[in-house]
Amino acid sequence: METVKAALNLHIEERHFWTDSTTALAWIKSDSRRYHPYVAFRVGEILNSSNIDEWHHVPSKQNVADMATKWGSGPDFQPDNRWFIGEHFLYQSMSEWPKQIQKQQWHTEEEVRAVYHLHRELPQPLIDVSRFSNWNRLLRTAAYVCRAIKKFRNEEISGTLTSDELLQGENLLWRQTQLQAYPDEYSALEYNSKHPTEEPLSLAKCSKLYTESPFIDDADVIRMNSRISAAPNAAFETKYPVILPKDHPTTRLLVDSYHRRFLHSNNNTVLNEIRQHFRIPQLRSIIKRISKECQHCKIKRAAPRPPMMAPLPVVRLTPNIRAFSYTGVDYFGPLLVKQGRSLVKRWVALFTCLTIRAVHLEIVHSLSTQSCVMAIRRFVSRRGAPAAFYSDNGTCFKGANSLLCEQIQTIQENCAVTFTNARTTWHFNPPSAPHMGGCWERMVRSVKTAMSSIAEYPRHPSDEVLETVILEAEAIINSRPLTFIPLDDADQEALTPNHFLLYGCTGVVQPRSAFMIEGHTLRDSWKLSQYLADQFWRRWVLEYLPTLTRRTKWFKPAKPMEPGDVVYVVDENKRNGWTRGRIKEVLKGKDGQTRKAVLQTKDGMLTRPAVKIALLDVGVDRKQLVDEGSPELHGRGNEKY
Repeated sequence: METVKAALNLHIEERHFWTDSTTALAWIKSDSRRYHPYVAFRVGEILNSSNIDEWHHVPSKQNVADMATKWGSGPDFQPDNRWFIGEHFLYQSMSEWPKQIQKQQWHTEEEVRAVYHLHRELPQPLIDVSRFSNWNRLLRTAAYVCRAIKKFRNEEISGTLTSDELLQGENLLWRQTQLQAYPDEYSALEYNSKHPTEEPLSLAKCSKLYTESPFIDDADVIRMNSRISAAPNAAFETKYPVILPKDHPTTRLLVDSYHRRFLHSNNNTVLNEIRQHFRIPQLRSIIKRISKECQHCKIKRAAPRPPMMAPLPVVRLTPNIRAFSYTGVDYFGPLLVKQGRSLVKRWVALFTCLTIRAVHLEIVHSLSTQSCVMAIRRFVSRRGAPAAFYSDNGTCFKGANSLLCEQIQTIQENCAVTFTNARTTWHFNPPSAPHMGGCWERMVRSVKTAMSSIAEYPRHPSDEVLETVILEAEAIINSRPLTFIPLDDADQEALTPNHFLLYGCTGVVQPRSAFMIEGHTLRDSWKLSQYLADQFWRRWVLEYLPTLTRRTKWFKPAKPMEPGDVVYVVDENKRNGWTRGRIKEVLKGKDGQTRKAVLQTKDGMLTRPAVKIALLDVGVDRKQLVDEGSPELHGRGNEKY
């Protein structure tokens, strides 16, 4: 048929195949799996190129193909011979075709292979395990079912459940689970237990229980015949553990009960306890999955997921600007100072240039806003007013910012401008976000190290000694190299902040010649200072900027937080007392990553960075939570969530 179809260019709408072999027709129109492989494979090949309905039976006398094999009645090669024109019934309607064999006659015993069939009608489960989420509730339900069966048999039972009834409930659950997971194996093992004198039915090698050496105990539960059956001190359940499937709801609830019984502890403890009573394939992976899905463990393991480390702001990367144009402010201390016979506290205000990383230190006598304002005034008098201040959310900085705003508003009224101009702004980092102020936090550590290295620094210095030590530490920090090795010449000085402040590592570079006319001297000094500044900035771009390209942590983007997410507000000082809240608004950086969020908690609205927010996977309805009329979270959180 395939050869004829390939040779003709005609479109064939219908095909009909004729054979006078009832045996072959029975093979084609029957289930090929009943026959030996040779016949089964050939029938499969035939049906790949044809359909069963296309096959018909023709009597042997009307089979034209016989003329080629039965030479006594072979073709005479005349044009009107039926070898060339076919049988006459082909020219008639289908109703005139030879009568076909009925369907009940399509059978043959030739090439049929022996098949052993064991039939067992599986009963419907008494308990729908998928409706339960707690093992104890499921077990007690099974025990009550067993009690109901006894009552139907007119047995008198009353009172609370006994241990025997709970044991019967367990056996009921084991039987039901094993019948659903291993129906063929259960039937074969049950037959062997009821007919010990007959030849036992063996399990197929493809069976899941083939390697477990299973048997059925007196309670009709499949157990494993282990190799430690001769152990004298081992319990019966340890020597013959119950076999349970790995992917059944009963197994999941059982493992979950052990996980909760041992207080969500180490998975190896749960594994060891379950192995003493049950044989469950891939038990370790099941316990791990149960622990991963446990809501209590999710909350216990909740931790912040920091977003990818942010790109540096423009203020860190802008060359050819005045030192301290963009300044970070922070406090450290207190330091004890001897005053008469008593000790008083002093703090140090650290100002750092965000561009060249220079520092300026001022001693502060208190943490009040007025002390902060005076420290800023002293800084501005010596370094000039910056374009912007950056700091954390310290109370004194908030007060200084308020005074700054007031003075900017009253400039037109001719009020005295103490430490700012109309273009100075103040930027605050979110609370509890020290990583966002890494520029000044790292400088605080460097200053403390420099102060400890000064031999003349006593334990309790006077105010005069403390001021001297602070200024010497400032000089040490500003003379530190920003890069390791100069690029142009190995003998060249490494670039330091003092090159931008003093045009040299240790002091101001003098003009080349002092014996000149006053105008020329001033002009040459200015040109020299401009030339040195340009050279230092060129080196800053070539040597220092490439050191800032690499990220040191938080290398991949994190799953973004969304409004409505239930979260923990992380507090390192009280791990077990983290405050719950929900996200009301997310604030993203220029790279699209969520850097901070506004949270609604029992204490009101808080703003926290992403690294201080631990997302809780509780499957809440964000649309409902974001609704303005939704209830607030109180205490440990709304129980609904």
